[in-house]
Amino acid sequence: MKTAYIMQKEIKESILTPKGFLWYILTSIILSILSYLFLTNSELSLLDQGQMLYMIMNFITALGILIGLVFGADAFAGEIERGTLEALFLSPASKMEIAMGKLGAAISNWGIIFAISLPYLFVVGKGGQNVLTGIVYLLILGTLLAITFSAFSMGLSARIKSMKNSLIISFFMFLLAGAPIFLSAALRRTWFGRILDLINPFADAINTFDSVVIDSQGFSYQAGRVAIICGYTLLSLWFLKRSVSGLEM
Repeated sequence: MKTAYIMQKEIKESILTPKGFLWYILTSIILSILSYLFLTNSELSLLDQGQMLYMIMNFITALGILIGLVFGADAFAGEIERGTLEALFLSPASKMEIAMGKLGAAISNWGIIFAISLPYLFVVGKGGQNVLTGIVYLLILGTLLAITFSAFSMGLSARIKSMKNSLIISFFMFLLAGAPIFLSAALRRTWFGRILDLINPFADAINTFDSVVIDSQGFSYQAGRVAIICGYTLLSLWFLKRSVSGLEM
């Protein structure tokens, strides 16, 4: 109950605000532009539905990670800088209950982004063979990545106690996670590219989307990558727990 109360409080103060709605409006605008270009541009429209759906899924996943990192950076460092952390700690909720409530709000944020993206996914993927399967994988892996990066950023926020520094490090992590998108196909086939693909949870997610949506491969081909993402999720939750347990005013 305490965790649910903290979660509701965070949703009201961080999500259901003009700043929060701005994220959703920008998401809708960008998805509308991408969908329009995919369906009307003479060059982009030559892509099949699977490729277009795959690219949209990558963007949505990256956006979910970015919002999770920004939300997490504010979780504790922002409370400290605003002078509200002491009042929060005086509530009946424990530190971990507070952290889980904030994490629940971050996951809710991802849920809203996913819900906004659904019409665009169906429109862009219309006629494709693996639309529903791709959407299911996006929901599952996107949620795991939202937990992973939000929890990591929250733990970092609790340790550093500076929102500016937390945001800088979180943004660097976002660029590092998104590196596979910017690597050429040839470079990704090198030993460096293969290692980066293996240890990067975002790369594991987009490779899974590729395998499912474009190559129509079953779960047996995805199990290893999904297991790695789950491992990162557990590791980030452990990091958050350790970071919050040592947080003092």
